Amino acid sequence: MQTTVVLYLLLLLAAVGFFVVHLVAQWRFARLLRQRYPDQWKTIIEADTGRPNGLANWLRVRRVLRSDAPALFNDDDLNRWQARWRRAPWLAWPCWLAAMGLQWWAMKQR
Repeated sequence: MQTTVVLYLLLLLAAVGFFVVHLVAQWRFARLLRQRYPDQWKTIIEADTGRPNGLANWLRVRRVLRSDAPALFNDDDLNRWQARWRRAPWLAWPCWLAAMGLQWWAMKQR
């Protein structure tokens, strides 16, 4: 197998892996928050309309992850998962773009 193909596949796998880490980190953060801090979790997921809404809950958890609020819990696990959630896209997108650039370059070589 050519070196270019191997590099392309490694970049694609790295990008997909980092995107998966981003999703898993949000899930783990929410799970830890729900288990360790049920009162704060209830505040986050309470719908304004009174009906549960999965998409709205997902967006609220993302808003909490973007904020500095998790640092107030002084929980190392929450901070670690928040840091992974924040860093993963910054690592995934360059890998993805490099793989697409490599693919474009290979197409031009034909």
